[in-house]
Amino acid sequence: MTTFLLIGGIGLALVVVTLVIGDVLDGVLGLDALDSDLFSVSSLAAFIGAFGFGGALALALVPNTLLAVLAGIVVGAAAAWGAISLTRALRSGDNSAALRPDAMLGHPARVITAIPVGGYGEVHVSIAGHVRKLAARADSPIPTGTDVWISAIVSPTAVEVTPAAALPDSTN
Repeated sequence: MTTFLLIGGIGLALVVVTLVIGDVLDGVLGLDALDSDLFSVSSLAAFIGAFGFGGALALALVPNTLLAVLAGIVVGAAAAWGAISLTRALRSGDNSAALRPDAMLGHPARVITAIPVGGYGEVHVSIAGHVRKLAARADSPIPTGTDVWISAIVSPTAVEVTPAAALPDSTN
């Protein structure tokens, strides 16, 4: 039983490591090259932990090592399937609407490269958790660090901005 508990503890430790450093571990181990959630660290950690603890439980109920191993495999496979399903559900979120250029219209941004008269500078805009750097132009020069809002879309990678200070006060 000690062996099963040790295996379960290793799986649990892998789960904690996966939560802390996530996809970095997949890249270091080369598991992301397989391009499959089946061999991700989270699914392997779930299988190992559930195999160990499931095997220990089965061995406590039925003192037969072969049945304990089979029970551990079944429980481990179920846990790995659950980890794979949750990972796919989390990754399948549709953020395509947030990345469309027209979705940026009216959003606040910050100037990161000064915008000269008749030329382009750069702004950072954050939409739905995605930070984008875009070329920006304006009717008047705008210094670095100024808060602006996107007033027009020039192209998929360029916008026209207006300083936030130029907006009418909405508290009146």
